[in-house]
Amino acid sequence: MDLVDLSKLSSADALELVARLHQANEQLQGSAVTLSRLSVALQESLEPAPSGAVGALQAIGQFLAVQHSYEDLAALVHQQSVDIFGMDGGVLFLIDDNRMLTVVTPDTAPPLDPLALEHIGELARRALDAGSLISAPGKAGAYPSCIALPLSRMGQDVGVAVLYRTAPEEPALSAEMWANLTIYAGTLGAICAGMRQAEALRRDARLLESLLAERARQVQNSRDILRVVFDHLPEGVILLSGDDTVLAVNRFFSDRIAGVHPRELVGRSYAELRQRLLLRGLQRISQDNEGRALATLSYTGERRFTYEVERAATQTDDGAVLEFWRELSVER
Repeated sequence: MDLVDLSKLSSADALELVARLHQANEQLQGSAVTLSRLSVALQESLEPAPSGAVGALQAIGQFLAVQHSYEDLAALVHQQSVDIFGMDGGVLFLIDDNRMLTVVTPDTAPPLDPLALEHIGELARRALDAGSLISAPGKAGAYPSCIALPLSRMGQDVGVAVLYRTAPEEPALSAEMWANLTIYAGTLGAICAGMRQAEALRRDARLLESLLAERARQVQNSRDILRVVFDHLPEGVILLSGDDTVLAVNRFFSDRIAGVHPRELVGRSYAELRQRLLLRGLQRISQDNEGRALATLSYTGERRFTYEVERAATQTDDGAVLEFWRELSVER
């Protein structure tokens, strides 16, 4: 879903999507428990158990217990390459939207020589294109020997992890090492995909919050404009609920007809409002078959105002109606 699609959401749909995003984010947080269980299953089922893969899974399960950045994950890959797989380091590459590989540089790992990093990047691209684990010898000097692990999740490529050693000899891959690296690559692929999904969820959530805030601002502006128009109408207007409770009155009605501030009327019943007007001198003159009535008010003592009173439905589900008080004449 892109920005254009999100901008077309109604407020109700946007709120529902926010709830779904939060639910999906909670599911991602549960990945730590899943990976911990997977590591236990590996220990129980594999004979002999590939301790390297289990150790990596346990470490990543702990890593997922709190929110981390890609730089943190790259630092973990580097440390696990050394501690678990006996290499000199590891480099994490992620795929961008253009299928370009971008190296993630952790703050804690020692910087690589530019020529070495270029060599590692080329091997990462080869592994990604081949879609399989590959190893390659190095050269004396700046070119380390490497093992490149393409990372994917449910058939979708997400990145490449490259384990390197400064010795030029190609790393020997025993059956156990191959099993370890295969499990490790699958785990890293799931983690990278999960982090990418979580990042997209957070981005969409921020976008939705921004859109909802903008919608709220627009609604408030519309209400402010409507209130100005409502208060400056040259006739009295009352908005009544289906049970004849006063929901709103404009300034013309409150000032010139009721003689009180609008807050003194909102929330009261129409019967209470009518009683207030009777005390101010309200008299009904006539009423026709269509519900229009003529009424007079002589609250100034010397002048009598005649109003045409008419109700109109608002066409809303709650049965609200508008009552208009149009001033017809003033007699001294």
